[in-house]
Amino acid sequence: MTISNKDFEDVLPHLSPVWTHGTDIIASRAEGAYVYDLAGRAYLDFTCGIGVTNTGHCHPKVVAAIREQAGLLLHGQANIILHQPMLELVRALMPIVPPSIDGFFFSNSGAEAVEGAIKLARHATGRSNVIVFQGSFHGRTSSTMALTTSKTIYRAGYQPLPSGVFVAPYPYAYRYGWSEEQTTQWCLDELEFLLMSQTAPQETAAILIEPVLGEGGYVVPPKAYLTGLRELCDRHGILLIADEIQSGFGRTGRWFAVEHFDLKPDIMTAAKGLGSGLPISGVFSRLELMQKWIAGSHGGTFGGNAVAAAGAVATIA
Repeated sequence: MTISNKDFEDVLPHLSPVWTHGTDIIASRAEGAYVYDLAGRAYLDFTCGIGVTNTGHCHPKVVAAIREQAGLLLHGQANIILHQPMLELVRALMPIVPPSIDGFFFSNSGAEAVEGAIKLARHATGRSNVIVFQGSFHGRTSSTMALTTSKTIYRAGYQPLPSGVFVAPYPYAYRYGWSEEQTTQWCLDELEFLLMSQTAPQETAAILIEPVLGEGGYVVPPKAYLTGLRELCDRHGILLIADEIQSGFGRTGRWFAVEHFDLKPDIMTAAKGLGSGLPISGVFSRLELMQKWIAGSHGGTFGGNAVAAAGAVATIA
């Protein structure tokens, strides 16, 4: 029996309209770079599921790992039991993350990872404030909306947002009409001014940056800026968080975008390409920071799900 979009006309009106729809395609399957609709027509998926399917849709090795794990253990709650896929995932990640990173926590979505990173930074430093950058996207939960500055639609109608968030200019030389050197110096000066005028260093837990700006224009910052940012954080005792949710796992040609800049973050967030389509995310940090996170002060029922972790291990392999 052939199925078409008409077969779902009774249920389509009941989907929440908050989801935007770029197409009217209802997918039946996907393989590699292609998505197939109910009629079998192939579409080249330039979106990669919004930066998710870095290995292509349904990579055979990933699918095989998922199938095998689904027959062994679907769910092992990390507060109750550890499971082999999560431990294997840590082992797979350790050789590819920056050398500053040796502690791992797993969750389900990118926004969840960002919230976890902020909680970790606040807990580890005893400070409350966070600096983000103009044009950034970090999620659409209540807390991550306050960190997101790329579009007003993500924030409009949801006020008041959580406080303690301050915005610095991203080093976007093209928009400023300056050289990279001028842009780097001005943006670092503005960041120092922010620390003098709005959020004192002793109140600032972290600076959160996309090492390649995503929704704000897909901007590659000058290497000198990120070098200066690392020095500024060290000088003031502020943690540097790299949001690698969209840029990680090969999206820029290396495992993580920070590698292009020799940047060593204190904390990283990861999601999207980590699971090749399964919901898994992570907060990665210096272990000494993780050890300051009080047991039970953060967690989640499904974080580091066994099947998703098995898919992530196969993705990395």
